[in-house]
Amino acid sequence: PNWLYYNTEREDEAVVSTQSTGDMISSERSIDNDPLPISDEDEETTDEREPLLTSDAAIISTGNPVEYVSDSSPETKNIVPHRHRVGKRKVWTLTLVLAILCAIVGSSLQFGFQTGCMANTQTLLNDKFNVSNVTMSTMVSGMAMGGLVGGLSAGLIADRVGRKMCMALNNIPMLIGTALMALSFNEYFFIFGRVIGGFAVGIATGIAPMYISEISPVSIKGGVGVSHQFMITLGILIAFVLSIKDVLPETGKEEWRWHVYFAFPAVPALFQLLVLPFCPESPNWLYYNKEREDLAKNALTKLRKSREAAEEEIEAMIKERTAGTSSVMVTYGQFLTNPTLRLSLLIGVVLQCAQQLSGINAILNYAPAIFKDAGESNADLAPISVGAIFNLMTFVS
Repeated sequence: PNWLYYNTEREDEAVVSTQSTGDMISSERSIDNDPLPISDEDEETTDEREPLLTSDAAIISTGNPVEYVSDSSPETKNIVPHRHRVGKRKVWTLTLVLAILCAIVGSSLQFGFQTGCMANTQTLLNDKFNVSNVTMSTMVSGMAMGGLVGGLSAGLIADRVGRKMCMALNNIPMLIGTALMALSFNEYFFIFGRVIGGFAVGIATGIAPMYISEISPVSIKGGVGVSHQFMITLGILIAFVLSIKDVLPETGKEEWRWHVYFAFPAVPALFQLLVLPFCPESPNWLYYNKEREDLAKNALTKLRKSREAAEEEIEAMIKERTAGTSSVMVTYGQFLTNPTLRLSLLIGVVLQCAQQLSGINAILNYAPAIFKDAGESNADLAPISVGAIFNLMTFVS
């Protein structure tokens, strides 16, 4: 519905889409959140518009457990909330761009590099440590082991200490894992480094899209969200390029290069640590979690370079929070029992399963061996084509 409404301005189709997937808990409770319809005059000057309160449910995002506010009165059909009845404003600001780059370079790029760094280096590591296939598989999958724990912890840590502090603190396990991998003298240190680095990567994949989504205006959230995935694919490509034999020889006097190669994640980590102090905290976290309206307004002013825009977004947050006090709380059990919620959950799960079960992770981790078995003479160069296609299709999306 958001894409139909914001990007194509087909309001009628957005209404139909919302009604088919968004009639959530429509008869549970009703409140008056005083929305204002947009007139023809307003419509000509509106730039950023919040999702329509169509159908029987208006979703309120507060950073707390999932909440849905039902609103089935006829007067509130097909209207735009007051929160973004604003004139055309400058969307991109230097502070916003800097904050987005800080998040995706320091976090998303790490994920990509850690994903692709084992493809061309397994033969080299096997020569150094003389390990079995099982041990090598553990070295490859160590990132996923740590990432599972990190991914589950990301939301809890980010809510407790804030988005900025979470990103800053996450560089500690990232640098520790990087040091263990780059300086490892046996396979056990390397595996431990992979697990610690994987833990940091798991947190990074949760906090980066969360932060950039919360600091971005609604009109560019979709494009900004893709930047996270694009930086992941760029990290994979960088890992493939830096690991080819011409850059990373397996034998000879330049064996030290593999130590430098596995130290690469320290570069984006240090970049993030240097830039992060100049980036504002997430206004959402400041307002909803810390209840600091003044700090949230200051953060929005830095991001939007407009006091008026900041005040309007704060006013919208206040209305959302007021509405949230009368909202219907959704339990995890209702995701399984409520037909509409179950459909949304099913869509999300199927999309993730389609990605993981496609076998792409096996290709990323074992691309040289796969291409070599297929008869490719330059098997170490073949993964670069995979990484390039990754980047191309992410850019297209």
